[in-house]
Amino acid sequence: MSMREKFDVLVRDLAEDQLEQLRESVAGEIGGRRQKTGVRIEDIHPRMTGEERERAARDIAHILGSHSGR
Repeated sequence: MSMREKFDVLVRDLAEDQLEQLRESVAGEIGGRRQKTGVRIEDIHPRMTGEERERAARDIAHILGSHSGR
């Protein structure tokens, strides 16, 4: 039996509240991983000066802020 098949059987046998707890755990794990692998300015362009990085960071923060409904 493949890992996917084992997972499907496990999920199918969970009660509704257990399935919701699993969903919350998975969502939390995914969110945590996204935060760990966030974009860093030095990854975008490693030869940027400190001033260029600060300006880019402000621009990114502004753009993200405007898209999050703030």
